[in-house]
Amino acid sequence: MKTINSLSGGKTSSYMAVHNEADYNLFSLVCINDSNSSPKDKKLVQEVNDKLQKYCSDKPEFIATAEDDRTIKVVLDLEQLIGKEIIWLRGDSFEIVNKKHGKTVPNMARRYCTTDMKIRPIAEWVYHNIGNTECGDFQPVFSNVGIRYDEDHRAKHGRERELETKIVIGKRGGNQNKWLDFKWGIANYPLINSKTHHYQVRKFWESKHLIFPDDSNCVGCFWKDVQQLRRNWDDNFNKMNWFSQQEINSKYNYKSNMAYEQIKKIGLQQDFFFGTGSGCQAGFCTD
Repeated sequence: MKTINSLSGGKTSSYMAVHNEADYNLFSLVCINDSNSSPKDKKLVQEVNDKLQKYCSDKPEFIATAEDDRTIKVVLDLEQLIGKEIIWLRGDSFEIVNKKHGKTVPNMARRYCTTDMKIRPIAEWVYHNIGNTECGDFQPVFSNVGIRYDEDHRAKHGRERELETKIVIGKRGGNQNKWLDFKWGIANYPLINSKTHHYQVRKFWESKHLIFPDDSNCVGCFWKDVQQLRRNWDDNFNKMNWFSQQEINSKYNYKSNMAYEQIKKIGLQQDFFFGTGSGCQAGFCTD
Protein backbone atom coordinates (compact mmCIF):
# COMPACT_ATOMS: atom_id res chain seq x y z
CA MET A 1 0.00 0.00 0.00
CA LYS A 2 1.48 3.37 -1.05
CA THR A 3 1.83 6.17 1.49
CA ILE A 4 1.70 9.94 0.98
CA ASN A 5 2.56 12.77 3.34
CA SER A 6 0.00 15.56 2.95
CA LEU A 7 1.96 18.74 3.74
CA SER A 8 0.72 22.21 4.62
CA GLY A 9 3.97 24.09 5.19
CA GLY A 10 3.30 24.38 8.91
CA LYS A 11 5.56 23.17 11.71
CA THR A 12 3.62 20.00 12.48
CA SER A 13 3.22 18.59 8.98
CA SER A 14 6.84 19.54 8.21
CA TYR A 15 7.94 17.66 11.32
CA MET A 16 5.91 14.71 10.05
CA ALA A 17 7.73 14.84 6.70
CA VAL A 18 11.11 14.72 8.44
CA HIS A 19 10.24 11.87 10.81
CA ASN A 20 7.85 9.77 8.71
CA GLU A 21 9.12 8.70 5.31
CA ALA A 22 6.45 8.22 2.65
CA ASP A 23 6.41 7.15 -0.99
CA TYR A 24 5.33 10.66 -1.99
CA ASN A 25 5.25 14.08 -0.35
CA LEU A 26 2.43 16.29 -1.65
CA PHE A 27 1.79 19.99 -1.09
CA SER A 28 -1.31 21.71 -2.48
CA LEU A 29 -1.07 25.51 -2.67
CA VAL A 30 -4.12 27.80 -2.48
CA CYS A 31 -3.72 30.25 -5.39
CA ILE A 32 -5.35 33.64 -5.97
CA ASN A 33 -5.23 35.94 -9.00
CA ASP A 34 -4.29 39.09 -7.14
CA SER A 35 -1.16 40.86 -8.34
CA ASN A 36 -1.09 43.04 -5.21
CA SER A 37 -0.57 39.89 -3.15
CA SER A 38 2.16 38.49 -5.36
CA PRO A 39 5.55 37.83 -3.70
CA LYS A 40 7.93 40.75 -4.21
CA ASP A 41 10.73 38.34 -5.11
CA LYS A 42 10.07 37.53 -8.79
CA LYS A 43 12.60 34.71 -8.70
CA LEU A 44 10.44 33.10 -6.02
CA VAL A 45 7.37 33.51 -8.24
CA GLN A 46 9.19 31.77 -11.08
CA GLU A 47 10.35 28.98 -8.80
CA VAL A 48 6.78 28.34 -7.65
CA ASN A 49 5.60 28.40 -11.27
CA ASP A 50 8.21 25.83 -12.21
CA LYS A 51 7.12 23.57 -9.36
CA LEU A 52 3.41 23.85 -10.16
CA GLN A 53 3.77 23.50 -13.92
CA LYS A 54 5.57 20.17 -13.53
CA TYR A 55 2.37 18.46 -12.33
CA CYS A 56 -0.36 21.06 -13.01
CA SER A 57 0.43 22.22 -16.53
CA ASP A 58 -3.29 22.55 -17.27
CA LYS A 59 -3.55 25.41 -14.73
CA PRO A 60 -2.64 29.08 -15.38
CA GLU A 61 0.58 30.66 -14.16
CA PHE A 62 0.98 31.29 -10.45
CA ILE A 63 0.34 34.90 -9.39
CA ALA A 64 -0.14 34.79 -5.63
CA THR A 65 -1.31 32.64 -2.76
CA ALA A 66 -3.87 33.20 -0.01
CA GLU A 67 -1.33 31.69 2.37
CA ASP A 68 1.59 33.51 3.96
CA ASP A 69 4.47 33.78 1.45
CA ARG A 70 6.80 32.30 4.07
CA THR A 71 4.93 29.02 3.60
CA ILE A 72 6.30 28.86 0.05
CA LYS A 73 9.86 29.26 1.28
CA VAL A 74 9.33 26.67 4.02
CA VAL A 75 8.20 24.01 1.54
CA LEU A 76 11.14 24.76 -0.78
CA ASP A 77 13.59 24.51 2.15
CA LEU A 78 11.85 21.42 3.54
CA GLU A 79 12.53 19.58 0.29
CA GLN A 80 16.25 20.19 0.78
CA LEU A 81 16.06 19.07 4.40
CA ILE A 82 14.35 15.74 3.74
CA GLY A 83 16.33 15.12 0.56
CA LYS A 84 13.26 14.01 -1.36
CA GLU A 85 11.00 15.68 -3.89
CA ILE A 86 7.91 17.51 -2.69
CA ILE A 87 5.25 17.44 -5.38
CA TRP A 88 3.51 20.83 -5.73
CA LEU A 89 -0.16 20.81 -6.70
CA ARG A 90 -2.96 23.34 -7.07
CA GLY A 91 -6.63 23.45 -7.96
CA ASP A 92 -8.56 26.30 -9.54
CA SER A 93 -7.87 29.78 -8.21
CA PHE A 94 -9.83 30.85 -5.13
CA GLU A 95 -11.76 33.36 -7.27
CA ILE A 96 -12.93 30.65 -9.67
CA VAL A 97 -13.84 28.32 -6.81
CA ASN A 98 -15.97 31.03 -5.19
CA LYS A 99 -17.68 31.72 -8.52
CA LYS A 100 -18.43 28.02 -9.05
CA HIS A 101 -20.16 27.95 -5.69
CA GLY A 102 -22.56 30.73 -6.63
CA LYS A 103 -20.44 33.85 -6.13
CA THR A 104 -20.11 33.13 -2.44
CA VAL A 105 -17.29 32.81 0.10
CA PRO A 106 -16.58 29.82 2.35
CA ASN A 107 -17.85 29.86 5.91
CA MET A 108 -19.02 27.42 8.58
CA ALA A 109 -22.07 26.51 6.48
CA ARG A 110 -20.14 26.27 3.16
CA ARG A 111 -16.80 24.63 3.88
CA TYR A 112 -15.80 23.94 0.30
CA CYS A 113 -12.40 25.65 0.21
CA THR A 114 -10.31 22.81 1.67
CA THR A 115 -12.07 20.24 -0.50
CA ASP A 116 -11.65 22.19 -3.74
CA MET A 117 -8.14 23.59 -3.25
CA LYS A 118 -6.39 21.11 -0.96
CA ILE A 119 -8.02 17.67 -1.05
CA ARG A 120 -9.24 17.44 -4.68
CA PRO A 121 -5.85 18.29 -6.25
CA ILE A 122 -4.25 15.56 -4.12
CA ALA A 123 -7.00 13.03 -4.97
CA GLU A 124 -6.70 13.79 -8.69
CA TRP A 125 -2.93 13.39 -8.56
CA VAL A 126 -3.35 10.02 -6.82
CA TYR A 127 -5.84 8.92 -9.49
CA HIS A 128 -3.63 9.86 -12.42
CA ASN A 129 -0.31 8.75 -10.93
CA ILE A 130 -1.15 5.83 -8.64
CA GLY A 131 -4.77 4.81 -9.03
CA ASN A 132 -5.49 4.86 -12.76
CA THR A 133 -4.26 1.34 -13.52
CA GLU A 134 -5.25 -0.69 -16.57
CA CYS A 135 -6.65 -3.54 -14.50
CA GLY A 136 -8.67 -1.13 -12.37
CA ASP A 137 -7.49 -2.81 -9.16
CA PHE A 138 -6.64 0.19 -6.97
CA GLN A 139 -5.75 0.06 -3.31
CA PRO A 140 -6.31 3.37 -1.49
CA VAL A 141 -3.16 5.10 -0.27
CA PHE A 142 -2.38 5.84 3.34
CA SER A 143 -2.62 9.63 3.60
CA ASN A 144 -0.47 10.86 6.47
CA VAL A 145 -1.95 14.01 7.99
CA GLY A 146 -0.07 16.30 10.39
CA ILE A 147 -2.27 16.13 13.47
CA ARG A 148 -0.51 15.72 16.82
CA TYR A 149 -1.36 13.58 19.87
CA ASP A 150 -2.45 16.68 21.80
CA GLU A 151 -5.05 17.52 19.10
CA ASP A 152 -6.47 14.02 18.66
CA HIS A 153 -9.97 15.52 18.64
CA ARG A 154 -9.32 16.73 15.09
CA ALA A 155 -8.60 13.24 13.78
CA LYS A 156 -11.15 11.07 12.01
CA HIS A 157 -11.89 7.61 13.37
CA GLY A 158 -13.37 4.36 12.07
CA ARG A 159 -15.06 4.53 8.68
CA GLU A 160 -14.65 8.32 8.64
CA ARG A 161 -10.94 7.76 7.91
CA GLU A 162 -11.90 6.58 4.42
CA LEU A 163 -11.27 9.43 1.97
CA GLU A 164 -13.62 9.77 -0.98
CA THR A 165 -13.57 12.83 -3.22
CA LYS A 166 -15.43 13.81 -6.37
CA ILE A 167 -12.70 14.40 -8.96
CA VAL A 168 -12.37 15.30 -12.64
CA ILE A 169 -10.87 12.43 -14.64
CA GLY A 170 -11.25 13.85 -18.15
CA LYS A 171 -13.72 15.36 -20.58
CA ARG A 172 -16.89 14.07 -22.17
CA GLY A 173 -18.84 15.32 -25.23
CA GLY A 174 -19.29 19.09 -25.37
CA ASN A 175 -16.06 19.62 -23.40
CA GLN A 176 -17.85 18.94 -20.10
CA ASN A 177 -15.93 17.56 -17.15
CA LYS A 178 -16.14 13.83 -16.53
CA TRP A 179 -16.50 13.29 -12.77
CA LEU A 180 -15.78 10.28 -10.57
CA ASP A 181 -16.47 9.59 -6.90
CA PHE A 182 -12.99 8.33 -6.10
CA LYS A 183 -12.18 6.38 -2.92
CA TRP A 184 -8.54 7.29 -2.89
CA GLY A 185 -7.16 7.16 0.63
CA ILE A 186 -7.26 6.27 4.29
CA ALA A 187 -6.39 9.07 6.71
CA ASN A 188 -3.42 8.13 8.85
CA TYR A 189 -2.00 9.99 11.85
CA PRO A 190 1.62 9.01 12.53
CA LEU A 191 2.15 11.81 15.07
CA ILE A 192 -0.81 10.58 17.11
CA ASN A 193 0.56 7.04 16.94
CA SER A 194 3.97 8.25 18.16
CA LYS A 195 2.32 10.44 20.83
CA THR A 196 4.04 13.56 19.51
CA HIS A 197 3.03 16.79 21.30
CA HIS A 198 3.34 20.45 20.34
CA TYR A 199 6.33 20.86 22.67
CA GLN A 200 8.37 18.24 20.79
CA VAL A 201 7.58 19.85 17.44
CA ARG A 202 8.48 23.33 18.66
CA LYS A 203 11.77 22.18 20.24
CA PHE A 204 12.79 20.33 17.08
CA TRP A 205 12.44 23.39 14.84
CA GLU A 206 14.31 25.69 17.25
CA SER A 207 17.58 24.19 16.03
CA LYS A 208 16.72 24.25 12.30
CA HIS A 209 16.96 27.02 9.69
CA LEU A 210 13.35 26.94 8.44
CA ILE A 211 11.45 30.17 9.18
CA PHE A 212 7.76 29.39 9.54
CA PRO A 213 4.95 31.93 9.27
CA ASP A 214 3.64 33.19 12.59
CA ASP A 215 0.18 32.02 11.52
CA SER A 216 -0.27 29.00 9.26
CA ASN A 217 -2.64 28.31 6.36
CA CYS A 218 -4.73 30.92 4.49
CA VAL A 219 -4.33 34.27 6.23
CA GLY A 220 -8.07 35.00 5.99
CA CYS A 221 -9.41 31.56 6.92
CA PHE A 222 -12.82 31.81 8.58
CA TRP A 223 -11.76 29.22 11.17
CA LYS A 224 -9.36 31.72 12.69
CA ASP A 225 -10.23 33.77 15.77
CA VAL A 226 -11.25 37.38 15.12
CA GLN A 227 -8.16 38.63 16.95
CA GLN A 228 -5.89 36.53 14.74
CA LEU A 229 -7.61 37.91 11.65
CA ARG A 230 -7.15 41.43 13.03
CA ARG A 231 -3.42 40.73 13.48
CA ASN A 232 -3.24 39.40 9.93
CA TRP A 233 -4.52 42.75 8.64
CA ASP A 234 -1.25 44.17 10.04
CA ASP A 235 0.99 41.36 8.84
CA ASN A 236 -0.57 40.58 5.44
CA PHE A 237 -2.63 43.61 4.48
CA ASN A 238 -2.90 42.93 0.73
CA LYS A 239 -4.00 39.34 1.23
CA MET A 240 -6.55 40.30 3.90
CA ASN A 241 -7.79 43.07 1.61
CA TRP A 242 -8.27 40.44 -1.11
CA PHE A 243 -10.33 38.31 1.32
CA SER A 244 -12.36 41.36 2.27
CA GLN A 245 -13.09 42.28 -1.36
CA GLN A 246 -14.24 38.73 -2.07
CA GLU A 247 -16.65 39.04 0.86
CA ILE A 248 -17.90 42.47 -0.26
CA ASN A 249 -18.66 41.07 -3.72
CA SER A 250 -20.44 38.05 -2.26
CA LYS A 251 -23.91 37.38 -0.91
CA TYR A 252 -22.42 35.92 2.28
CA ASN A 253 -19.80 36.60 4.98
CA TYR A 254 -16.98 34.43 6.28
CA LYS A 255 -18.03 35.07 9.87
CA SER A 256 -21.68 35.18 10.91
CA ASN A 257 -21.30 38.16 13.23
CA MET A 258 -18.67 40.42 11.66
CA ALA A 259 -17.42 41.39 8.20
CA TYR A 260 -13.68 41.43 7.53
CA GLU A 261 -13.77 45.22 6.92
CA GLN A 262 -15.09 45.55 10.47
CA ILE A 263 -12.38 43.29 11.84
CA LYS A 264 -9.76 45.62 10.34
CA LYS A 265 -11.02 48.44 12.57
CA ILE A 266 -11.21 46.68 15.95
CA GLY A 267 -8.52 47.00 18.62
CA LEU A 268 -5.70 44.50 18.83
CA GLN A 269 -5.73 42.45 22.04
CA GLN A 270 -2.07 42.35 23.06
CA ASP A 271 -2.37 39.34 25.38
CA PHE A 272 -4.09 37.15 22.76
CA PHE A 273 -2.21 33.91 21.95
CA PHE A 274 -1.45 34.51 18.28
CA GLY A 275 -0.25 31.97 15.74
CA THR A 276 -2.45 28.95 16.53
CA GLY A 277 -3.35 28.19 12.89
CA SER A 278 -6.82 27.61 11.51
CA GLY A 279 -7.89 24.35 13.14
CA CYS A 280 -9.84 23.20 10.08
CA GLN A 281 -11.67 19.96 10.88
CA ALA A 282 -11.02 18.61 7.38
CA GLY A 283 -7.49 17.86 8.58
CA PHE A 284 -5.67 18.97 5.42
CA CYS A 285 -5.02 22.51 6.66
CA THR A 286 -2.70 21.95 9.62
CA ASP A 287 -0.14 23.92 11.58
